Amino acid sequence: MSVGLLSTISDAISGGSDGDDDVFTYQCASCGTEFDLPKTRMIGVRCPDCRSMDVRDASE
Repeated sequence: MSVGLLSTISDAISGGSDGDDDVFTYQCASCGTEFDLPKTRMIGVRCPDCRSMDVRDASE
């Protein structure tokens, strides 16, 4: 049972075992750039072009 917990924690730290499946698409409200980031990088998201932190979920 603890092996499953360790695996879950390890996957969460490493970005998950699925890799490409856990990606969010963002759109910058300042310059309009759309970009993808892994789900694990949801805190402190900045636009790669203008560096603005005013980003939104592009799927909305």
